[in-house]
Amino acid sequence: MKFRRSCDQCGTTFFSIDRKARFCAKHQPRRAGQEPAGRAPAPPPPGPKLAKVVMGGRPAAGLSGGKRQKGVSRQRQPQIRTLTPEVRARIASAFQRLRTVPGSAIPLDAQQIERYLRRIHTSISQQLWVSRALVSEVIQDLRAALEIATIDLTPEQREQAVALYRRFIETGERPPGGRRRFIAQQLGVSLDSVVLVIRQWAQAQYAQSPTPKPTREQLFLVEKAFYRHLVEGDEPYEELPEAIAQDLGFVTPYQVLRWIDVLYDNSKFPPDLPDMTPAQREATLAEYKDYLSQAAPPERALHATIAEKVGGVTPRQVHKALYDYRVELRRQCLERSLVAV
Repeated sequence: MKFRRSCDQCGTTFFSIDRKARFCAKHQPRRAGQEPAGRAPAPPPPGPKLAKVVMGGRPAAGLSGGKRQKGVSRQRQPQIRTLTPEVRARIASAFQRLRTVPGSAIPLDAQQIERYLRRIHTSISQQLWVSRALVSEVIQDLRAALEIATIDLTPEQREQAVALYRRFIETGERPPGGRRRFIAQQLGVSLDSVVLVIRQWAQAQYAQSPTPKPTREQLFLVEKAFYRHLVEGDEPYEELPEAIAQDLGFVTPYQVLRWIDVLYDNSKFPPDLPDMTPAQREATLAEYKDYLSQAAPPERALHATIAEKVGGVTPRQVHKALYDYRVELRRQCLERSLVAV
């Protein structure tokens, strides 16, 4: 039971279990050893902190059942980063289990598996606690073997497919429907087999280079050298890949030939692409020549950069104008080669 009282010092009404209480809580007389009002007593000295324990796959000593206690951190063992025969076998086994269409037991073929690779890599890396680099290395070898097993071409057909594809690269010809589809129709074999054969051949060509994957700056140097030879006409057109590769030293003739093929790719032009005005075309070619005179390529893509500088044109229009310009330069170079002969 509480009694309603009035403080003798401030007159404030308060309630207390003591019916004779005279002072409110604010004006209570201090007792011996009591801290002044508004000051909290000093906290007790802290006890010794619990040392952190590095946890692996087993519980720390003294912790029953491996339960994590407050103040104890748990850390996983570092990922496996050394490819031993045992690790390779475990990755291969996991890959065979996961190489199926999601939600079924149907195995994925060499082409279908491409879209699921990221999921497979992540899953195996987490399950086996192996670095993704090792997983990727092993799976790449397994995929190569899988592709070889799915190719149904004879050795003669392989040679014919590669020869036709190389001729297309050298001439810049692009049959309707694509080069690989045309080759498959000519040889009477499956498109997948042609794709795999050409991919393996191209990878073997790149593997022979000191720079299997040239950087953007290196490809820029290839383009500059190609343009210079086209304008000067100092080499027959058919010998330009060999001459450029020898001058630069970091690419093979095939890589030069492949990049030239990219420069003459006209498969991305829509049929309704509007033509440039003569003034826009002249300004575009002037910007392209200035681009080739620089020591390094621009930060942004070439076509977008030129389109922004010229104004009133799209990157696709710039691409088409440069393609036509390169075709004209190639025609002039071929004519000079014929005259020289």
